[in-house]
Amino acid sequence: MTKRLSFLCILASLCLLLFSGAQAEVVQLPVDDSGGMPPLAFGYQGDLAYEDPTIKVSIETGREENCDYWIADIQLTDPAQLRTASAGGFDSTMAMDGPKLARRVNAVLAIDGDYFCYTGSGYILRQGQLYLNKLNGDRDVLLVDELGNFHGRHLAEDGSITGSVRGRKIINAFYFGPILVENGEVCPDVTGQDMAAREKRQRMCIAQVGELHYKAICCAAPARGSAGMTLQQFAEFVARQDVLIAYNLDGGDSTMMIFQNEKINDAKNSSTRRICDIIYFASAWKAE
Repeated sequence: MTKRLSFLCILASLCLLLFSGAQAEVVQLPVDDSGGMPPLAFGYQGDLAYEDPTIKVSIETGREENCDYWIADIQLTDPAQLRTASAGGFDSTMAMDGPKLARRVNAVLAIDGDYFCYTGSGYILRQGQLYLNKLNGDRDVLLVDELGNFHGRHLAEDGSITGSVRGRKIINAFYFGPILVENGEVCPDVTGQDMAAREKRQRMCIAQVGELHYKAICCAAPARGSAGMTLQQFAEFVARQDVLIAYNLDGGDSTMMIFQNEKINDAKNSSTRRICDIIYFASAWKAE
């Protein structure tokens, strides 16, 4: 039934384009700092879903262990649709409102990144360009290769990452962590890198389910009737979402899931931080 509905939605989109006399095509998004194609107005299916011939996003909300959560399921047709963007360049410390940054790059769905500008160390590689290679073995690193597949590197040390993994070029790399889930199982120790691990906090992660299939998962702050989660609780919750690998991103007041250019998680929280970067998922469907 789900596959049939998806097919019908795509068919309806195509029919609307043809009926209006418009031409449309799938474009190859470049691996650079440019944005995606503007989302189609009729691609939105209610407040928590979007679909066109190149991307499908559905968002689930619920409550676990007295804590509100949001899970976005994202399916793409090309690896270049998983992209990153910064407020002022990945060699800058500029920060800005997340929804404004998402709007600037035509994001279908965006989440906060790793706040790359605050540590002064790590392996910062975005959209195929290396900005910083200063590893000291204190954090896990997430690598995303040219096919869109995730690879974790535990406590990566200087010289341990070369720009490719298993013969495939690294397109994006993130330096926050830790790795929460690997091979579908919670990692043995998710508390060693601190990250306020034993405190109940807002948290965000990005995960891979399969080929060009991802999930972004976040939980609410310990306020407004929600409990927050420790890092161990969050890792166990994420592992139950049938993901292969999941990586912890910046949390606390940076925790941000953006859809239709609005923050949708914990929306009543007035304490939202300006952020340096986002990870976003873009359409490659060009309508004229």
